[in-house]
Amino acid sequence: MLIPAADYLTYAEAVTLYHELREAEIIALVKTAGPPSFPFGDGLYYQLLIEEDEAEAAREIVAAFERQRAELNEHSCPRCGATDTLPAPRVRWWKRLFYAGTTLHQCQNCGAEFAI
Repeated sequence: MLIPAADYLTYAEAVTLYHELREAEIIALVKTAGPPSFPFGDGLYYQLLIEEDEAEAAREIVAAFERQRAELNEHSCPRCGATDTLPAPRVRWWKRLFYAGTTLHQCQNCGAEFAI
């Protein structure tokens, strides 16, 4: 029987954890979960499922992944590489619409705006 190993993952996190488990020869399944997204109806989050008898072997890998996921991730500017970024103040309505679902950040060094 399949049991959840990790919940509420982004797609990139789910794929990374899937590959880490595959390297340890643990078979896993990634499926969509959570509230549906617009327009296609897939879940906003992903869930990683493993066989019940492989749960003990996967526990250490999943715990290490969760610790890394919980660490503070500094955002860096894609233009200059500086880590001195803040959420952009007073974002115009069309940018809020274009970048819906993300947070627009602004580099304090070069002034570049980028979405996270």
